[in-house]
Amino acid sequence: MRRVGRRRDSGRACWELFSGDCWYFRARTHVLARLVSRCLPPDSWVLDVGCGDGRLAAALPQYRWCGVEPDPVLREAARARGVRVLPGCAGELPFPDGAFDAACLFDVLEHVEDDRAALAEARRVLKPGGLLFVSVPLHPEMWSAHDSTCGHFRRYRKGEAAGLAASLGFAVVERSYFVSLFLPLAWLARKFGRGGPGRLPGLLDRVAEEVLVFDARLRLPFGLSELTVFRRREGGLLGS
Repeated sequence: MRRVGRRRDSGRACWELFSGDCWYFRARTHVLARLVSRCLPPDSWVLDVGCGDGRLAAALPQYRWCGVEPDPVLREAARARGVRVLPGCAGELPFPDGAFDAACLFDVLEHVEDDRAALAEARRVLKPGGLLFVSVPLHPEMWSAHDSTCGHFRRYRKGEAAGLAASLGFAVVERSYFVSLFLPLAWLARKFGRGGPGRLPGLLDRVAEEVLVFDARLRLPFGLSELTVFRRREGGLLGS
């Protein structure tokens, strides 16, 4: 199911939506950092497309990072963390062919109208055998005003993004899910018009973060988001 949302606003509204300063984004950074560090050797060149405030790169200093971020407020926040970040978009990356050992598209594909072009660009800038890390929101039936506010074009069905990537020359290395036990609560929140994760007071904020990290460690076969690691295959593309 493809649904068009409005573009996210630049400036402080974008910072409120996509900065890491709440329990959900801190837990997400922890989970994504653990995934990358488990799959990728130190000193690799890594491209983070839609790097946001640069929190992931700051959490993994053993890699050589380049970021691409369209929003100027988030871009400056990433630079303040020491991340080399350029303006740009997922469908037209400002790098030569085969420049990176790995690329990250974490919660990016739902924000671009042409997700196939974004995946093709990621393949172009990866070395043969390079890794691609992707996360996407699942369950089109959970579409809500929050998706529109965030500038989403779609939510994916389970395995849909993997099938698209496979047609472009990627092989699945592993797949996991994020926000599993809390999926019914997330569904209810969207059904009754609540937005995304908000900030929580005091100790509750830290407890919610730890519970979400524990939830990811269970590796249940369902969740609010799908995390997939791909390897760039050599040879031609399928379906081209």
